[in-house]
Formats: sequence, C-alpha cells, structure tokens
Amino acid sequence: MLDIVKNLETGMLQIKLLSMIQERADIVKKIEIRKMLLQKITYLSQKIAAGPAGIVRSIITQYRPGLDEIDVDRTLEEQLGHKALQYENIYCHEKVKQKSSYVLMLDVSNSMHKEKVAIATIATGVFSYKLRNDYHGVLTFAKDVNIIKNLEEPNILTTLVDRMLDIKTGGSTNIRLALLKGLEMLQKRKATLKTGIIVTDGWATTGGDPVEVAAKYDRLHVLGISFGLGGSDPITNANMAKKGRGRYLHIQRFDDLPLAITKILTNK
Repeated sequence: MLDIVKNLETGMLQIKLLSMIQERADIVKKIEIRKMLLQKITYLSQKIAAGPAGIVRSIITQYRPGLDEIDVDRTLEEQLGHKALQYENIYCHEKVKQKSSYVLMLDVSNSMHKEKVAIATIATGVFSYKLRNDYHGVLTFAKDVNIIKNLEEPNILTTLVDRMLDIKTGGSTNIRLALLKGLEMLQKRKATLKTGIIVTDGWATTGGDPVEVAAKYDRLHVLGISFGLGGSDPITNANMAKKGRGRYLHIQRFDDLPLAITKILTNK
C-alpha cells in the first residue's frame, strides 16, 4: 500500500493517505513516512501560497524612474505659476506594501484523525509562506493555548510543519482564551495593522463569550468549519467577524481550508 501511495502525485490525497498509513505503521515506517510528510507538505504549502500577499496601499510621491501613474491633481497644483513642466512638480502614485502582523489561531479541541491534522498543517504552511515577509505567529487551542510559532521567530517553514505534525487534539473549546492570547502576541510588535485569523467551529464550551474580545482586533477573520457531526455555530462565528471588522467564510469541506487561508490573505 505504501509503495502505491508513494507514486501518487503530490497533493491532498497523497498526504491524507500517508497520514492514515502512518497512524497504523510500525516505528521504522512511521519515521520514513514522517520525513515524506514533512517534505510533501512543505512543497504543497509553497505551491498553494504562490504569489504576493499582504496589504498594499497607494501613496503620492514625487516622480522617479519606474513610477508611471501620475497624480494629475497634485501635479497641476504644484505646476501652477510655472510656464514649463518641472520634474520636481510631477507627482505619482506608488504602491507600497503595508507592514503588518498576523496570528493564525487553530481550533484543535475536537479529536481529529491524522489526515485532518495533515490538512491543518498544510493550511498553516500556506499561512506562513504567504506571510514570509511579514510578522506572523501560530497557535492552536482547545481548553488551553499552545504557541506553535511566535512572531519574533525566524520563518523556517520546515520547522513549523514539523511542530504542527506533533499537535495534540481533543478537549473542550476556549475560543475567548485563544483570542486573548492572539492579541497578546500581536501587541508585541508595532505594526500598522494587527490581524487575526481564527479557524473554529464556533462552539465555545468553556471560557465565556468570545465576541467581546474579537472587537479588540484591528481585523479578525473567521473561518467557520465543522470538525465532525456537531456541525458549527455560524451565529457566533459571524458575530466574531462582524465585531472584528473582518470576513466570515464558512468552509464546507476540511480539504478547502488551505485555499480559504489563501483567499483571506489575498483579499479575494
């Protein structure tokens, strides 16, 4: 079985099958499969996350070679009183990347099979690679919070993937605590915009109402997902996104989580 799976194209199916086989394999095979998962998840994360990310804003600045979108109003204003066009009076629009801080918060309170952990790991890899030029952190949560990557840590994708493959799942759900810890992480960095992305089914079984904490974020996006038969709580998820001035996306299939992360980060 393992030999057949090895020859499949690198993708969600292969990674899920490898995870299932690893769960039942002996120690030698577990180590072999772990190395394969690390390599393939890293590769797939980079592939899904290909392209720029972050928030781009437009500023008005004096002309210099490479800028070709002229701000007509500012240029005419500066040119008043001059008979001939002066270079120093030409103003253009320049697109600059806005330095931001992000934290990804993953609900692992429900017991997930290994293949779902693998998909969550891909999604985390997509998040990290997409934000490779921004400050970003990752945490998982159930009753308590586990910091996977601090904002200050170097962005080494293989290290992050390796840590994610070791996460423990199950237990009650303290969404409020996760949001508070995410805020604490973001406040350590002085950035223009502090953004949280939380992946959860929305069922807060301990810790109290999380909605009030959502309002403290500059922006909080909510990816609502069902981990099993319990479904999700769309009302709580939508309210968190509304209070956090972010987007709420309901994810139908767990396999769609990595693409949903990309969608949020590219503002699509």
